Amino acid sequence: MTDILKILALEPYYNLSHSVFLEGYSRYSRHTVDIWSLPGRKWKWRMRGSAYHFAQLAAAEPPGAVPDVIFASDFLNLADWKAICPPAYRDVPTVLYFHENQASYPLSRHAKGDHDYGWINLSSCLAADRVLFNSRFHRDQFLAAIREALSLMADGVPDDLADRVEERSGVFPVGIDFEPHDRVREEFGEAGAGPPVILWNHRWEYDKRPELFIEALASLLKLDIDFRVIICGESFDGSYPAFRDARELLGDRLIRLGFYEDRGDYLRAVAGSSVVVSTAAHEFFGISVVEAIYLGCLPVLPRALSYPEILPERFHAACLYSDPVELPGMLASFLREPPVGLAGELRQVAARYHWQRLAPELDSLLEGLV
Repeated sequence: MTDILKILALEPYYNLSHSVFLEGYSRYSRHTVDIWSLPGRKWKWRMRGSAYHFAQLAAAEPPGAVPDVIFASDFLNLADWKAICPPAYRDVPTVLYFHENQASYPLSRHAKGDHDYGWINLSSCLAADRVLFNSRFHRDQFLAAIREALSLMADGVPDDLADRVEERSGVFPVGIDFEPHDRVREEFGEAGAGPPVILWNHRWEYDKRPELFIEALASLLKLDIDFRVIICGESFDGSYPAFRDARELLGDRLIRLGFYEDRGDYLRAVAGSSVVVSTAAHEFFGISVVEAIYLGCLPVLPRALSYPEILPERFHAACLYSDPVELPGMLASFLREPPVGLAGELRQVAARYHWQRLAPELDSLLEGLV
């Protein structure tokens, strides 16, 4: 195909991972990608109201600006968009991309269930021409959740809704632009002498179970191992109860406790780390883990969620734990005697997610729709 497509990306929640995804694809795609976005906050209002905002933007566009294909994220109510957007936009082929979903997203013990947003996701799927999930785990979880939800309806339920979603769905992993990482690797060089560094680089939220990480560190402190710790990641209120006593627990072992505002500082911290840890109860993909592996960290991850997809099976025994009680022992093993060559092998695994490789695949998928 020689024609350059006009791709309109609609992203109501333009936060770190969503913005990095679209900016990376826009850079490496052979097509023109125009991004319409709203800041990543007030997610419930984004799901309820962003379609109105984007429809207004479309109405203000000149006639020749109609795109060839629309690429929307799961925070858009695509059914609402199709109903209220200008007529010229209604028949434009549409792809819905799920970074996360609200039908199977785990609730905190303090949250009240609200099924409305899961129904929005379902309606959006039925309004899309193609539905993509960032992992097989994510796709399977969503389909199971909507089948369960539909089974609870009293009556009037079409018997093929979940099947229709499944038929038009597929898996496309999150692409990452590794050029900044390569620059940091060149700048950083080989890891210098000094104690190994344990990295925890996830959102400070209940579904990442930071309390399990702190418990593992407390156990590790009882062993004769010298190590340092970096705890970073996005925090919405600047604190988290599990980390309240981290400074007292770790003392001068703690290099960092808090978010890195500067992306370069963050990547340098990751490049200087030895082991990346996840204690998550929920992870649909795992961008921060893939980035850390690419920068040379050995992963210690749950044998669940999307992680067995990210790592080929031959690495599972060394890098995945089935129970959190195994975590201190796995960390101690990697800190004492890191397997020779393992980090380099895993870096090649992470390199599969470079947009340089994935962008042509997504281009071909969108070309097929048009």
